[in-house]
Amino acid sequence: MLILRPDEVEGLVSMAEAVQAVENGFRDWGAHPGISLTRRRLHYGDARLNTMPAALPSRDKIGLRIQSEILAVSGAVQTYPARSPLVDLLFDTRNAAPVALILSSTQRGLTTEGVPLRTSDLMTAAISAVGTKWLSRGDASRLLLLGSGKQARNHLLALAAIRKFTQVMVFSPTQRHREEFAAEMSQALHLDVIAVADVKSAVAEADIVLAATNTNVPVFSGDWLSAGCHVTSIVGSNIGMVESGLIAAKRRELDDATLTRAAAIAIASRELAVQDQQGDIFDQVEAGKLSWANIAELREIVGGQRIGRRSAVDITVFKNNGGQGIAELAIADLIVERARERKLGIDVTWPEGY
Repeated sequence: MLILRPDEVEGLVSMAEAVQAVENGFRDWGAHPGISLTRRRLHYGDARLNTMPAALPSRDKIGLRIQSEILAVSGAVQTYPARSPLVDLLFDTRNAAPVALILSSTQRGLTTEGVPLRTSDLMTAAISAVGTKWLSRGDASRLLLLGSGKQARNHLLALAAIRKFTQVMVFSPTQRHREEFAAEMSQALHLDVIAVADVKSAVAEADIVLAATNTNVPVFSGDWLSAGCHVTSIVGSNIGMVESGLIAAKRRELDDATLTRAAAIAIASRELAVQDQQGDIFDQVEAGKLSWANIAELREIVGGQRIGRRSAVDITVFKNNGGQGIAELAIADLIVERARERKLGIDVTWPEGY
């Protein structure tokens, strides 16, 4: 078994490689529906434990990601004052042998592109990129980022791996934040990134709208969307947080108009939306405004069982409603492969018959 320390995980994979690995994982999941269990979250006070198990048939792996974190909510913003390292455990499906134990820092550092991530979450950005790839127009060239924080940064890096943008707009309620983001990412990615103050006009101009916020309320009106636009949203509510008193109401980034106008809606996991009673999707189904039959899972689209976008004028939505074990396992497997190529980590030999 290979044991990798946080510093050894830094800079091993590119965002483009992570996106491709996650897409392959969702293709596996489309062929084998039972290989990725719903993310589970255990709450105790302000502490939360997250677990995500999955199998990866194309790579003969099965495993688990686990992490603990402390939550804090102030007004409409959710933050994480403390987080444990990410822990990935991988096993060989052919003989049950342990393959790797990966300890990743909460700043899973540089990608090979040389652009530092600001959070450990390669996974969330990669899932969003796969969903955006399969639902947005192939010629989409204008991106609007709603948010200028850690996830916005990671998502810009991920989306730049699947589309050629001529312009990237970024909005944050704080002028300094959006201007600093635009300046930094323009230089880092050699893209035309501009800060915008008028959300309505920016939404109307965008081919892709990516909402990466910490809000608990919708961040734009679906009435502003132009024909052919694609929307990706990453906020995933958790009924456990409401029940424990951490937040007063379920989190939402998308309003009813966006969902009503969408010709195609895809989600990372219907089961997770139901389990967490997520505000963007679950509540609309319960109210009779949407039907589960008309909401595809990303694995079904990537696996060829469902069709996403049907025409260039469709408005489409991908709700990345939470981390998926299959995505994390695909990235962890890639990290192990790159680490072995570089002879990193500590190899532990298990006694025969142990």
